[in-house]
Amino acid sequence: MEESLVVLAMLAQIPLTDVVIYSSKQSGGYGFAKGNEDCVKLEKKWTTPKIDEYILGDYQKANKDDYLLYNAAQRSLDKTIDALGRKRVEENVELLKSLRQQNEDQCTSKTTMPCPQPKDESMKEEHKRLAKESCYFADFGCGHACTDVALSDYAEKEWASITSLYGRG
Repeated sequence: MEESLVVLAMLAQIPLTDVVIYSSKQSGGYGFAKGNEDCVKLEKKWTTPKIDEYILGDYQKANKDDYLLYNAAQRSLDKTIDALGRKRVEENVELLKSLRQQNEDQCTSKTTMPCPQPKDESMKEEHKRLAKESCYFADFGCGHACTDVALSDYAEKEWASITSLYGRG
């Protein structure tokens, strides 16, 4: 996924800070169940040998067109990476990972996720208000305001570099 985000930023000539993702859904954490406003514990992914066999057999056959599309997109991404310079893309992938870690370090304690909700009833309304401020909608885009602040110094430098290279400003 990082390669795709880096290529997007490079092609669109936007700062890497604009594609930093702050994940609100991680195994062991909490999130909303589809079609439900209650918080549910997010379980770690798992499969059985029988499920693996099905995915590698009947499932792939039934979804062959999706796999063809995915493989074509992957080949296109690989060609684009070669055109942009594989080493340059790899360096930017490492930079993106570093920016994401910096963002998580600075924003985890400053972002209120909607889930889990506090058990204390007297704190639920305040928690709900803070979560609504932290996220764009439900549990999407949580931490956006903190991310803007946490990465602003780097974003300004990167934007200045982009505008000088491409004559924007």
